[in-house]
Amino acid sequence: MTSPAPARRDRPQLKVISGEAALDGAWASDYWDAGRLGVPARRGRGTARFGEITQLWLREPVKRWSRLRLATGCAFATIDAGALALTRFSRFLALCHPQAADASAITRPVLENYMSWLLDQGYSASTRALSLSMIRVFFDSCHRHGWLPGLAASATIYVEELPFHHDEIARFIPEFVMTQLESEQALAKIPHPTTRNLIVVIMETGLRGGDACNLPFNPVLTDSSGWPCLRFQAVKIRAELLIPLSVKAAAAIAAQQDHVRQHWAHGSPWLFPGIAGNDDGAKPYSHSNFTKQLAQWQRVIGLHDQAGQPVTVTAHQFRHTLGTRLINSGVPQHVVQKLLGHASPHMTSHYAKIHDATIREAFDRYQAQRVNIYGEKIGYDPDSPAASAEWVKHNLNRIRDSLPNGYCGRPAQQDCPHPNACLTCPDFQTTPVFLEIHRRQAATNRTLIAQADSKGQQRLAENLRRVQANLERIIPALETLESQDPGNG
Repeated sequence: MTSPAPARRDRPQLKVISGEAALDGAWASDYWDAGRLGVPARRGRGTARFGEITQLWLREPVKRWSRLRLATGCAFATIDAGALALTRFSRFLALCHPQAADASAITRPVLENYMSWLLDQGYSASTRALSLSMIRVFFDSCHRHGWLPGLAASATIYVEELPFHHDEIARFIPEFVMTQLESEQALAKIPHPTTRNLIVVIMETGLRGGDACNLPFNPVLTDSSGWPCLRFQAVKIRAELLIPLSVKAAAAIAAQQDHVRQHWAHGSPWLFPGIAGNDDGAKPYSHSNFTKQLAQWQRVIGLHDQAGQPVTVTAHQFRHTLGTRLINSGVPQHVVQKLLGHASPHMTSHYAKIHDATIREAFDRYQAQRVNIYGEKIGYDPDSPAASAEWVKHNLNRIRDSLPNGYCGRPAQQDCPHPNACLTCPDFQTTPVFLEIHRRQAATNRTLIAQADSKGQQRLAENLRRVQANLERIIPALETLESQDPGNG
């Protein structure tokens, strides 16, 4: 049985405001507080400010747009980000176009000037992309609802003009640094169990920090093979996700549940309750406090790079690191996209870029060191047109690594502790498709057992008998399934 997610207040029924309708009550304020408005918001993410949008003709439409976005399910933090982006645009208008008295002053040349201004101010690609995409969505709503009379139809930002900051290389953590962070000795130096378990869960699952801090007390389900899976709300993409857990992550969750039971007599709706000032367990762990604790821990363990220089990593970099590791281990990109909860394959592709560049270099080195059966060196030119074809062939050959007699039920991020021993591994799965293979293996295995017995190889014989026992259970079960399949009638 799983516990239900923490109770949340229903979202208020917000009406779409269009035309000349005015905002009233708390909605008319230039400072929005989610609690006063009766809108759910995460701890520390429940305010939005509009007062620094100095053009009144711009400020009111921004608030109407923000209210509409809340009605369509946007998180309150997203509303604040939109208000900040339009505040930035307001500042630009005041500095560069102080004569702008109404929306008719916003022309396409003005927007092109704004794009240049953002660049001149030194804003990062991600900040510029956010600023421009917010304006793009805002103006689209204004055109649709008539919130900015006089706004020219050409006053828009085109998709191709958004800075493609997502083309930057993912900020994964080098393995030398990850080895320090993942060591039991380092984790033992985290003073509070809640922080320690939270760090392990984020490392192992790649959850965004806010999603992890707000996990319900019992977020674990089991799949048909008994493997634990994590159910959580991915706020960024507004969806509930279910992903498989590694053994280490499942153990950390179980340990945290025990900790909560011991320290909150009446329980808590949260898996990670706030550490301080939270006697009733009603508040989840603050993401900002977690960020501070994470940085402090890295200073305590003296986290450093290969040159011995101090380094600091963020919780979000664990997400990039997991994605990079999965791609490097051969997990298909669409599976990584699902596991990390990416709304599109674009973000996942960053990890693939890292993988392709790194593995291709290793492949080229390998190709240059080959000899044939006669001891002759095989020539290889990495710049030749055929080199790319060889690279594709090399990747296709990886299909040979798949199991010949079934499937592995372990999740993609979990290492296999039973190499070459699938038939004695609890995570092995098979179907009637492989029935004939199992029959042949059983016959061969009986011969091997007899040979091992005759040679006095007791340990080998014992291992083979374990395999045989499983085969003699598998084969009749598959025969039954095959006979029950209507397609075989």
